[in-house]
Amino acid sequence: MRPVNTKSMMSLLTITMEKLDNDEIDVSKASAMAKLIGQANNLLNYELKRAMVMANPEFRAEHRNLEQKSFDSLPE
Repeated sequence: MRPVNTKSMMSLLTITMEKLDNDEIDVSKASAMAKLIGQANNLLNYELKRAMVMANPEFRAEHRNLEQKSFDSLPE
């Protein structure tokens, strides 16, 4: 299962909790998975907030779109 939205991330968390309860995985692995899901959730929240802001035509006209620009410091 690949988490692609909040519903699938929640499913992955509950499966992880079940595995932890059944001693199929250790606490450190469950903790690492929870932290990764938390970071994925942060990214989903960022995308939601960005979409809300970009829906404003005035802001969109003045906004420099960083998502389309490649990073200057990274080799292509």
